[in-house]
Amino acid sequence: MTASKELVRQRLEIIKRHMPNVLACIEDRVKHIGNDAYALVRRGVRGEPGCFYAIEGGHVVGCPIGMDEEAMRELANYTVIFGCAHVCIWHPSAWVKKEGVVDGAH
Repeated sequence: MTASKELVRQRLEIIKRHMPNVLACIEDRVKHIGNDAYALVRRGVRGEPGCFYAIEGGHVVGCPIGMDEEAMRELANYTVIFGCAHVCIWHPSAWVKKEGVVDGAH
């Protein structure tokens, strides 16, 4: 389901106001892949699966990556077990620089 423009705006505002670590991750991806990072975030918050999904401080934005329910439960458990302050899940294209060079972060 696609979110309205107003709902997308509200979700982006949540990131800006309440999710500083997620915002820092977005800004880092912008340094590597440019405005494509913002496009992935917008697609995710509109409800497109597999583009962008983030959790921080009780806030959840984006759309899960198409994992089955058991895998999502496992991910949620790991975030608690390891005390993750935030989680950002990106489409694989977020890890490839525009020149086609894979980012060394993974």
